[in-house]
This record gives sequence, structure tokens and C-alpha cells, in this order.
Amino acid sequence: MARLITSILIVISFQAYSQVKEYQLLLYNGLYETKCVVEKGDDEGGQDYLRFYANGKVISVGTDCGGTADDLKAWFHINAEQVSVGDYSVNGRKVKFSTKDKSGTVKYKGRVNRNGIMKLKWVSSINGTKGKSLYYFVNVDALS
Repeated sequence: MARLITSILIVISFQAYSQVKEYQLLLYNGLYETKCVVEKGDDEGGQDYLRFYANGKVISVGTDCGGTADDLKAWFHINAEQVSVGDYSVNGRKVKFSTKDKSGTVKYKGRVNRNGIMKLKWVSSINGTKGKSLYYFVNVDALS
């Protein structure tokens, strides 16, 4: 009986450890950003940002290319009116989530590598577009 209980505890410990390890793949002390994309006829360009929270929430926003990730820290948080909010799941290196705001939903899925780079495919129900993006992690001090 003691062996059975010990075996069960070992299995539970390994499962709990592997789940924590998966979530550590995502970093919470900064933002994930795309490179600036300037399309024909657009003077400023645009880029997208993601922020993951340890509680399973994720937020996203698109901005002009004029600012930096550090510039966003004052207003880019879960309660900000201008962000899209959703829940994410992690399975190994795979990440899947969708974010929603009053305009609609964007669904994402992809992989995270050890260098903090996230390769995502996305589909927007807002305007029907879809694509692929690379998101690079940027550490941001004193996130609120």
C-alpha cells in the first residue's frame, strides 16, 4: 500500500513539474512584438504586441511603429479599453489562443522556441485576413 501511494505521488509530481515547465516557456516580464511592417501607401507602418499572464490570460494590440515596447507599459494591461483579451493554452512548445475585443476575434496558434521567438499563424474574424507572424520577446522593466 505504501508503494502504491508513493508511486501515485511520484506520477503526480512529474505531471505538475511538466505543466510548470510548459508555462515557463512563455515569459511574463515583458511583451512579444512583431517587427514593423510598412505596406505600400502607409507612412507609419504597424506592429503587433502580445502580453501573456501566468493566470492563462493573454492580451493583444496593434500600434503604429513609432513607439517601443517600453512606451506601452503604462497602458498595455488586462484592463485597458483598447486591448483584445483572451485565454491561452500551452502543450509542449505549442501555444494556442484567441483574443477578442468589440470589433471581433483573432485566433492564433503556433510554437515558441527557446530564444523567446514565437511563430504564429493567425486568422481574423474582424476583416477576414490571415497570415503568419514572428513575435520576439522584449523584456520590459516595471510592468504593471
